[in-house]
Amino acid sequence: MIRILLRVTSAPEQIVSGPDRSTAGPDAGTGAGGVRLDIQALRALAVALVVVFHFWPSALSGGYVGVDVFFVISGFLITGHLLKHPPATPRDLAEFWGRRIRRLLPAALTVLVATLAATWWLAPSTMWLGTAKQAVASAVYVQNWLLADESVDYLAADNVATPVQHYWSLSIEEQFYLGWPVLVLVAALVARRAGLGLRRCVGVAVLAVLATSLLWSFLQRDDPAGYFVTWTRTWELAAGGLVAVALPRLQGLPSAVRVLGAWLGLALVALAALRYDAATAFPGTAALVPVLGTALVVAVSVGPGRASPLPAIALRPVQELGGISYAVYLWHWPVVVLLPFALGEEPATWQLLLALAAVLVLSYLTKVLVEDPLRGRRPLGVPLRRSFVFAVVGAVLVAGGAVAVRHQALEAQRAPVAGELADPCLGAGAVVNGCDVQGERLVTTGAFAATDMKSVYNGRCTSSLGSLRADPTCHYGSDADDALRVAMVGNSHAAHWLPAFRGLAEDRAWSLTTYFVFECHTADRLVAFPEQVQTDDCETFNERAVDEVADGGFDMVVLANRTLVPLVGLEGEDLAEENRRATEASYRRIITRWLDAGSRVLVMRDNPRRQEEETVPQCVDLHPDDLAACDRPLAEADVADPEGDVAAELATTDPRVGLFDVRPYLCPDDTCRAVVGGVVTLADLHHLTGTFVRTLRAPVADAVDDLLAGDRRRRAPRAG
Repeated sequence: MIRILLRVTSAPEQIVSGPDRSTAGPDAGTGAGGVRLDIQALRALAVALVVVFHFWPSALSGGYVGVDVFFVISGFLITGHLLKHPPATPRDLAEFWGRRIRRLLPAALTVLVATLAATWWLAPSTMWLGTAKQAVASAVYVQNWLLADESVDYLAADNVATPVQHYWSLSIEEQFYLGWPVLVLVAALVARRAGLGLRRCVGVAVLAVLATSLLWSFLQRDDPAGYFVTWTRTWELAAGGLVAVALPRLQGLPSAVRVLGAWLGLALVALAALRYDAATAFPGTAALVPVLGTALVVAVSVGPGRASPLPAIALRPVQELGGISYAVYLWHWPVVVLLPFALGEEPATWQLLLALAAVLVLSYLTKVLVEDPLRGRRPLGVPLRRSFVFAVVGAVLVAGGAVAVRHQALEAQRAPVAGELADPCLGAGAVVNGCDVQGERLVTTGAFAATDMKSVYNGRCTSSLGSLRADPTCHYGSDADDALRVAMVGNSHAAHWLPAFRGLAEDRAWSLTTYFVFECHTADRLVAFPEQVQTDDCETFNERAVDEVADGGFDMVVLANRTLVPLVGLEGEDLAEENRRATEASYRRIITRWLDAGSRVLVMRDNPRRQEEETVPQCVDLHPDDLAACDRPLAEADVADPEGDVAAELATTDPRVGLFDVRPYLCPDDTCRAVVGGVVTLADLHHLTGTFVRTLRAPVADAVDDLLAGDRRRRAPRAG
């Protein structure tokens, strides 16, 4: 999901410099103060593309390329400024950074604070934690790295966008502003010592950065994290910088060439906006089209002439929109995210139009009351010292507000669960003991449920593909030589059973060893992940886990997996049936090997999952008075489970194989419940909450006792 959402949250910040004649050709159309009309129009075009895409995604499938337009503009303007005023000392660098702080931070922090307050007021508590965390990252301009990390985090794959997620692009630009003047300073030093021209040295440096970043972007285009990381985006800013370096050589272009270049550049941007969609591999090679289009418009510096786009570019609404585009970017995304919560339903077209008008009003007020008073002045006293003090204080205030929101969210999640566990009607106990299935009251909130599995997956006990731990095992319970030795093996759908088995291990003095890995299901064949490193790590983990369990003298093995990824060579819908048979054969061989080694094997049948984007905790938070709205039919939510099917087959003839089926407890009467016995059942779309698993401890213990006693009977939920 995050790969889709990243297209919906691409709202970049733009650099707005004062008049700088070094960035305008002799024939360029300029407005008041020497601001280039074509650049203002590009800003207006970019903001229009992104805003329309965000408000009406189906109307403009590639509107996210507005980000790339802004990156090129920023690279062009900042490089042109640095060429005109090259930094020569560390203080020059600090002065440059101080000006950027005064220009950009006040509006950004204003919107962050307002968004945090609106989130606390309007959004469900399930959104508070994520928003607070991202607000802190946004305040210190590392939001893009946080999102890159979450995009490859298996447990964050189902996360929805927060109202501050669009700050990722601001983070990239601020990082660019931090490093780019240093690059120019070094190039200037080399130029002076080597007796070379400044533009030549800067041009070589910019070209080297562009080529390296562009190559990295091509290599990372299939990596979800590649959309956010700075290295895959720097080339777009460098492309604008290269235009700034070459601008003096372009000033002799004929008027007809300038006009043709401007129209061609605009056409390339429009083509990308109209033809691209969420399936387009981006940034990668696809980003070349809008980047080259923008660079072409900036390079030709179009002025008056026959068939020139200048009359349209110079229209006052276009120029005004370009002037407030930074504020529009800041305000529009929080409105898009929070509006449905404010209305209690998806907004109609007329409501979206009113919201868009409100964004424009807020943006104008922000420019007039926040941006303009600080631009080009020294209202904070000594520009260098006070600017940095303002930056630190502002970031601390926003981070403090975010921490307060986060603390509020944590308090809301501290439901009185511990004292309720003895209630025979709590959670699965409601099914076992014949109580009201939904429960008389909600014991765990949606916000609590959303984090009610984190402790199971945090730390070193669950390994990740691509960063496989040398020793992914963990040990619980007794170290006594005569303790019952139990192994748990599988992916995250094995790990979510840990609260029940860890409790049994502590109560019964078992020796419990876990082998958990994200995504990779247990197999003795290669699993076909998109990245080769994932396939290799999955093979390495499985070989170790299967071998160590077979040779480890375990009395019982608990096996649980979500079997989603096909085996190598069996990808594709046309091979689905063959893949199912091969996967079942793989599970059968592994289970048989463990049986031959003297272990009994208990398989936990995979639980049903939700297909929609809205997680169960979010649904519960949005429908506290109608929890049934969050229920789904078992036929709709059930999943294929080759592992469970093999166990069911083996268990009919071999008493050493057991099968625990969670569906009677999670989906009584063939309805998969969001809440059972007052407990939210799922922490996202398919992981069981820790509290619900704890309430399953008694039925799980019965299944264990049956297996260890050699009793093949499968217990049904006990009534009354």
